[in-house]
Amino acid sequence: MEGKTTTVEKGKTAEETAASWLKERGLDILERNWRCHHLEVDIIAEGPMLSAETSHPLNTAQRFLHIVEVRSRADNSPIEPDLTVDNKKQKRLINAADAYIRSHRIHLEAMFDIIGIQISPSQKRFSITVRPDAFRPQW
Repeated sequence: MEGKTTTVEKGKTAEETAASWLKERGLDILERNWRCHHLEVDIIAEGPMLSAETSHPLNTAQRFLHIVEVRSRADNSPIEPDLTVDNKKQKRLINAADAYIRSHRIHLEAMFDIIGIQISPSQKRFSITVRPDAFRPQW
């Protein structure tokens, strides 16, 4: 099956694309695929809040801890990748963020962002959907 891209390869490509996208907007990548027991966060970054409308930084003086979930789908998928983060996944991300914040003694406000990457079958084109501050935890 030459020419076929595995799910793992697509996931890595999506995470690389998301990390580059975040860096271009002034965020510092602190961790990639951070794990604590059974919990994982795709990307942990520090930087300004991103605008939901333009996906550009709002106030660059104020910094946040970004807990980023990256989702990828083929570009012909009927479901937007960022809409696949259900309540169960949100709870896991919240628990992972709590563990990261405690273990690293972070004093920044955390926000949970979702980056959806739709990948063309040829892997040459990407469509990025960003949901900054996609959900709020009930600490």
